[in-house]
Amino acid sequence: MGRQHGKRIAAFVVCLTLLLSAGCSKVKEEDDRADQSRTKAETQERAGNTGTGGDEDRKEGKTLKQASVPQFIPNGIRSVSLTKDGEEFLHISREPAEYKMQFDYWEILNPYDENATMNTEVMFEMFQELCGITFEMPAEVLEGVDTGIEDSDMGYRVEYVDTLDDSVAKSTDEADTTAEVILGKEDGNGGRYAAVAGNEEQVYVLQEAALQMIFGRKPFDYILKIPVLISAETLEDIEITADGSQFLIQVDAAKDSYRFGKKEVEKKEFAALYQLISGVGLVSEMEGERSSGKDEPHLVVRFHRNMEGAPDVSVCYYAFDDEFDSVEIDGVERFLVRKEDVEAVIGGIEENVFNYN
Repeated sequence: MGRQHGKRIAAFVVCLTLLLSAGCSKVKEEDDRADQSRTKAETQERAGNTGTGGDEDRKEGKTLKQASVPQFIPNGIRSVSLTKDGEEFLHISREPAEYKMQFDYWEILNPYDENATMNTEVMFEMFQELCGITFEMPAEVLEGVDTGIEDSDMGYRVEYVDTLDDSVAKSTDEADTTAEVILGKEDGNGGRYAAVAGNEEQVYVLQEAALQMIFGRKPFDYILKIPVLISAETLEDIEITADGSQFLIQVDAAKDSYRFGKKEVEKKEFAALYQLISGVGLVSEMEGERSSGKDEPHLVVRFHRNMEGAPDVSVCYYAFDDEFDSVEIDGVERFLVRKEDVEAVIGGIEENVFNYN
């Protein structure tokens, strides 16, 4: 547990360093995992590894082949949806945008939104697990055995680039193939019956241990434990209200110009304060209601952007109880943070920015 937490914090610190220099968008992520070009190749050789039936799926005006025998690689995945008890509980999707850093292309569309920062290390662990599931040999199902396929309320859907060539996968923006796997009942021997949608007559047995690894994580496990992570290159200013006092930080990263109130400051001063503001750690998802009721937030941080299409982001911190504050991001209140971390941010703002107003 401590080791995993350490990895997440290390990834966060590295990204903050990149935010304040050349920007994460120009840096390859570890193991080249997120080195996916945003320029489409006009012609690409497909390995043709996925068997496809006649069915096709349409998404946003584009046609996806419906796989009958799914086979893909981690860097070829573009979207994953997990369903359990009839409800989708996780939807991860690659959503590129000009204002995003490469690793931040990935979003958790359900149950979160684009403000949740993906922990790509954990995400790619799940992708590897999905790739390890094979559909090579249909199972022999005895007559009268109820596989649970027909009445299934559990399964997963993957959209991917139909190739086993890593370089082709990385250089291709969008998925061209989709596969929906229907999960039935356990077979009593460490497996679970499964079928691929559109080809339900072929029943397979998948290892329950592998499926438990995929379905056992919670959405909270997939995010970096910070409220938001925004590239300084996309900022125009940061408007802050702390304990009733207002502060303004102006940013022009292209010109290396930073102002606390009316006073211009060195980049290292801005970097230190920006890390403090961005470094409040998420502890857990919020359960129940805050004891403070309708009280006003004691810290509000509004990030105003300088790029067309880049949304402004508002982060508000409310007193939750004696130990924790709740954090509301763009009007959605779902996480808890430590009260002492928020107080440290307020102290840093008052000490650094107030002196320059």
